[in-house]
Amino acid sequence: MLLKGKRILISGLANKYSIAAGIARAMHREGAELAFTYQNERLLKNLKPIAEELNSNILIESDVSSDESIEQSFIELKKSWDNFDGFVHSIGYAPADQLEGNFVDVTTREGFKIAHDISSYSFTALAKAAKPMLNDGSALLTLTYLGAVQTMPNYNVMGLAKASLEANTRFLAADEVVRRKEAKKAAGA
Repeated sequence: MLLKGKRILISGLANKYSIAAGIARAMHREGAELAFTYQNERLLKNLKPIAEELNSNILIESDVSSDESIEQSFIELKKSWDNFDGFVHSIGYAPADQLEGNFVDVTTREGFKIAHDISSYSFTALAKAAKPMLNDGSALLTLTYLGAVQTMPNYNVMGLAKASLEANTRFLAADEVVRRKEAKKAAGA
């Protein structure tokens, strides 16, 4: 029961086969109370039975391509939880046409923007919106892939987006280290 008493938000659980589903099941098994966000009604249909299996009735719509939707999702979460202990970001997307063929030939400015916005920036946007509700020592978890560090056939712009996500994670962690040092210094002053 490593997570007994912990509250965790899971974002990006697409179906029972997704990595996020496995993470959610493991966290539930270890005692965590879970809440879930979903992008749209189609994905809600997949999420409902999993949330029910994991004793969660906190299902919140959140389109990570919209700051307003992200902010609204945390307003909704606040109705159930005053605070929480972390979140899982299992969100990645690029238009299908960006993932077929030669990287240079298929990559478009719009496809590049979408892949980075959804797959990387959304992690920062969720962290920013969650910050007022996160407990001290909270954990933020995101998922990457080997394509972030080496080329993979047809992974194309997603490889760049995952590399961006990895750098994003380092910057978020560095900010937290600085924040804790400043808080410790202020407490000692």
